[in-house]
Amino acid sequence: MGKGKKGGKKAKKEIDPNAITEVDKAFYEIQITDLNKKLARMRSLNQELEVKTEELTEEKNKLDEDRNDIIIYLKRMLQEKTDEIKELEERITAMKEARDKDTIKYEAKINELKFEYKQMREQLLSENKLCEGKLNSLEEFRSQRDELMRKYEIQEVAIEEQEKRHKREMCEIERKFILSKDQLKKDMSSKLLQLSTEFHDATELRIAATTHRVIRENIAVNNELDVLLNNQQRLYGENTNLKTRDGMLRNHNELLLKENKIALAKVRVQIKLIERLTDDHQYMVNQLNKYKFFENEVIASRNKIQELNDKIKHSEFTKRILEQNLHHVRCDRTLIKTEFLYLEQENNRLLELMLEAVSAIKESLTVRTQSEMALKIGKRENLLNYLLLLLNKAKEKKMKVPSLDSVSLFEATYAKGDLGFVPKPVELRSSPPVRRHMDTQTGLSFEEYVATGEIAKEQMLYTEDDESSEYLVSELEGEGELAEEEPRKSLLFFDEQEVVDEESEEGVLVVEEEEELPTKQTKGEFEEGRASETQEGEEVEEEYTEGEESEASP
Repeated sequence: MGKGKKGGKKAKKEIDPNAITEVDKAFYEIQITDLNKKLARMRSLNQELEVKTEELTEEKNKLDEDRNDIIIYLKRMLQEKTDEIKELEERITAMKEARDKDTIKYEAKINELKFEYKQMREQLLSENKLCEGKLNSLEEFRSQRDELMRKYEIQEVAIEEQEKRHKREMCEIERKFILSKDQLKKDMSSKLLQLSTEFHDATELRIAATTHRVIRENIAVNNELDVLLNNQQRLYGENTNLKTRDGMLRNHNELLLKENKIALAKVRVQIKLIERLTDDHQYMVNQLNKYKFFENEVIASRNKIQELNDKIKHSEFTKRILEQNLHHVRCDRTLIKTEFLYLEQENNRLLELMLEAVSAIKESLTVRTQSEMALKIGKRENLLNYLLLLLNKAKEKKMKVPSLDSVSLFEATYAKGDLGFVPKPVELRSSPPVRRHMDTQTGLSFEEYVATGEIAKEQMLYTEDDESSEYLVSELEGEGELAEEEPRKSLLFFDEQEVVDEESEEGVLVVEEEEELPTKQTKGEFEEGRASETQEGEEVEEEYTEGEESEASP
């Protein structure tokens, strides 16, 4: 019985469940070496990721510096544009003030001339009434005629001096107007050329290079993000595998508490490493979110650039409004000129009537003998009737002023789309705009009219006058003032159709295609790659768990 008990004790020692076989020891050593290799790979991977993060931060700082430079440049350009607009506004106000001063001066001159003409007319009317009472006596008529002739000669000299002075003033005004007009055109063309060249050079140097560089850097960042996501998925799969292995080791540890203390210590160290790797993974996720935030800032900077472009367009619109105001000032100048021509033509017409009256009086004065008194009385009656008809004609007949359909517009040197950065606008209008020449609107100039018109003919006739004709010319000038004092309306017309066409040219529709951002496509590809990587990680985990179950089953 004693021997049987000893044999039973030996059998129990051989079937001890706490004993470790050589196979298990070799298996655990292989696992430990694999884990050490993985730990070394993780450390090298972590170092590479840290280097990449430093490179990305440097690239981000460069992007911030470039963006700040672009914003500062655009602000400086905007300030220069605003300064130019202020200068143009000051010029326009100065031109308006000069125009107002000129109009006030000319109105005062016109009022003075009207007052002088009115006094002269009243004086001549009174003298005419006195002469009508003394026509029966020839001696009284001659004495009165001599007095009137002396007065007329004085008035003629004064009128000639006034005409010469007026011609000199007109020549000086026209010369100043032409010089100022040419100077304004030269200044505007030079400034527009300078602005276009500066803008062209700045856009070629700044905008094109920065946009291409940002696109290339965006593509590089997206590729690096894809690599980081692949590494994250791989680390996630390895992490899950390590967790499953940790669970299996804990189950074995519950069975082998005393024999596996060293293995448990190593496993705890590995768990700490895994936790640190998870922390590093979380840090990388935060970095990814930070770079997404930087991408949003780049998009916001693009929107700011678009707003600055809109402000530049608004400044161009204000410039066009100023050009329209300049056009209005030119229209007012042409209006004053046409009114002056109207007054001059009216004066010439009255001179023609006076010359006709003088010729009629000459015919009546050819008979001077006593035997022809009856014939002389009849001719005098005919003469008075003819003079009455001439005076009525001076009151009724009105001269027409040539109308001005339009005034030459202020045309810009460059149009939208000439520089090549913006597509040219598509005009919806089929018919070309109407362009008129200044000669077709106003007719002959003042010098040509004096040289070839009716004034030259009147001067030729005026030299043939004698004493009697000069007397009646003075009378007819007084009657002609009645016609000049009647209210006249300005006949300066503008074509409404042309104004509509000009506004339609400014409102031409421009069809521009919007550029899509490349980040939309990269985000979609990023999500698809992430989903495929998660599926691959799940498949790897399933295969690994099946292999472990097959190893644990024997």
